[in-house]
Parts: sequence; C-alpha cells; structure tokens
Amino acid sequence: MARRAAILFIMTVGHATQMWRLAAMAVAVTLTVAPSARATDRPHYDVPRGYIRCAHVEAWNGFFKWASVQRTTCRYASSFMRAYAVKAAHGDMPRRLHAYRCKIRYWRNQDGDIYASRHACRRGSVAIRFYGMM
Repeated sequence: MARRAAILFIMTVGHATQMWRLAAMAVAVTLTVAPSARATDRPHYDVPRGYIRCAHVEAWNGFFKWASVQRTTCRYASSFMRAYAVKAAHGDMPRRLHAYRCKIRYWRNQDGDIYASRHACRRGSVAIRFYGMM
C-alpha cells in the first residue's frame, strides 16, 4: 500500500511539474507576442514590392520624409512632396493634388494627438508614398 501511495505521489508531482512548465511556456509566448503586436501599429519605413526607396527625399523642413515611388522617379517625388507641403501649410492635409488622389493613415499617441502619418498618393499606375513625422 505504501508503495502504491509513493507511485501515485510521484505521478501527481510529475503532472504538476508538467502543468507548471505549460503555464510558464504560455506566459513566455504571451510576453513574446504582445510587444510585437503593439510594434506593428507604429509607423515604419516600409517599401512595398514594386516600389523604389527614396530615403533621401524630404520636404517641409524634414517633416515629410521616407518616400517610395512606383513608376516615377525620386526626383519627381521630391517635387510632389514640396508642392504637397505648400498646400498642407494652408490648412488640412490635401486629399487631392496634381490629379493625384491621396489616402492618409494617421498614428495617434495616448493623448489622441497625431504624431505621424503615411500618405499614399496615386494617379493611374503612378504612386508616391511618404510619411509625415513630428
């Protein structure tokens, strides 16, 4: 009887150890995944497939930067961004400029203030993407 009790005790302890390991692994996975999920919501300089990186292009004293283009040149992107900055200085961010239609994605801080934006402007097959960073 004592031997059977000892075997049951060992089996129970072994099971508890496995459960503890499983719980520890679940916590580790959660801690590993959680920051990366938050990090994907931050603005980052991504260049989609088929686009050309124009890292040196800036406008409006460096507020607009991190440009990428599709079926146009970085030189044209620089010119477009300067024109965009002139129009933005007189009010809201323009949704249309030089026959381009622009989609804007904003990022906000905890207070609700905008601290970054991504502008994706397209005219036919030509596209210019750039970021606005405070």
